[in-house]
Amino acid sequence: MNTSRVVRTLLVLAESMACVTAVSCRASEPTRAMPPEQRARFETLRDQATEASMTVFPIEMGDNAAFNKDAGAVLALLLEQAGMKNLQTTDAAFRGPAGAPWDQVVAQFGEYVQKHPITTDYALDAQIIGSARTGAQEIRGVIVDRAGRVVWMDRQTASDPALKRAKPNCPMACCQFFAQRVRKQLGIPRSARDTSGQGRIARMVASQSPGPGDAERKAMAKRLATMKKAGPGATVAVLPVRIAADATGEAEAHELAKLLNQDKLCHAIEVNTPLTAPRKRSYNEQITLWDLARTVKAYVKEHPSDADYVLMADYIMGPAGKGAWAVHFVVCDRNGEWVIVDFQNDHHRDFKRIDPQTYDDCAKLVVRRLEGYLR
Repeated sequence: MNTSRVVRTLLVLAESMACVTAVSCRASEPTRAMPPEQRARFETLRDQATEASMTVFPIEMGDNAAFNKDAGAVLALLLEQAGMKNLQTTDAAFRGPAGAPWDQVVAQFGEYVQKHPITTDYALDAQIIGSARTGAQEIRGVIVDRAGRVVWMDRQTASDPALKRAKPNCPMACCQFFAQRVRKQLGIPRSARDTSGQGRIARMVASQSPGPGDAERKAMAKRLATMKKAGPGATVAVLPVRIAADATGEAEAHELAKLLNQDKLCHAIEVNTPLTAPRKRSYNEQITLWDLARTVKAYVKEHPSDADYVLMADYIMGPAGKGAWAVHFVVCDRNGEWVIVDFQNDHHRDFKRIDPQTYDDCAKLVVRRLEGYLR
């Protein structure tokens, strides 16, 4: 899989960002206010910048270790794309004491690195404080050297201009925001960007992609050509739409089938028996997408359909008033083989054009995407 595509699809799918207890403390001081010893360490790091070796720890934003580890990998990938060539991640997660002042958290991270030696010259730890409803209320991070001494730290709160302008409302956006803070503070020029997908972190992320191999994708293309040739005469069974992590909706399937028939893309029929499988929570949207695809595939194989094809959509909604975060759908043939596995989020043109705010809007997006495949 193209690694730049993997990066674009690492959109958070959690129903809410896990909260970290916010604490009141002084905003980080500008570089000129650093103590002389720290300033010297920082200037050494800045001189190395793209060549410096650094371990990126799992991001602290709740109690889900796997989720935080994935977020740490995303941050490392974004920093690598910014031009840092010698990054690595770790499964070991430093947990700052709940409610402790930021200065104390910084000191304890340094102590942690002292007691748990790293193989790189530097270590980075970041925290995201907030929720899906409020967005990020605080984004902060620290870099220490291998002796645990502070090199650089940064804290942006909701009252700081930079965070006010960015308004990151999901962990992915928070990672992007913090990666830019690091890039600018270290003076890494935009010309150093590397999206070739050949870096250590990029290769790691690509190797973890849950999608099928080239042979299966070629087979899917042939099945799609067959479906396209069948035209409006093809029958498509529409399963109840997944509208929450563990809930489906028949009314939403009814609306989707109605729009498909109105558009004369196919002859859509509704299936009232729901496919009950909880949404797999992951920071990587591809994991959630292909988990759905495999679930639908297994369902169709176990429950043969009289229709030519079976379709299931997944509408991933944000908190009330926030609209949809992502829209997925899967089409299998009557043998349970994949024909289309599609995802849309706010990185995509069709998603932006429709800007789905309701379930009905999500249905319109699915129809728009199917038009692109079948016409």
